[in-house]
Amino acid sequence: MLSCREITELATAYAEGALSFADRWRFRVHLAMCGTCRRYVKQLELTKAVLGRVPQPPPEPSPETREALLKAFRGWQKPPSG
Repeated sequence: MLSCREITELATAYAEGALSFADRWRFRVHLAMCGTCRRYVKQLELTKAVLGRVPQPPPEPSPETREALLKAFRGWQKPPSG
């Protein structure tokens, strides 16, 4: 059986479908018996799903938005220490 450490090392390959049949089976057997690794893999799957919705590349701000942000940051001062 795979160890928890091996699961974390193979999780990306598992999510991408890059494991052999035997490794995929061993991976799933471990998940069936280890709630911690199940949660870890679910978290990775959720992260992948959310990141898949981010536009690639991020849209450029309009010239007006860019200028407004630059103006706001120019006026931004470090708070006094004390």
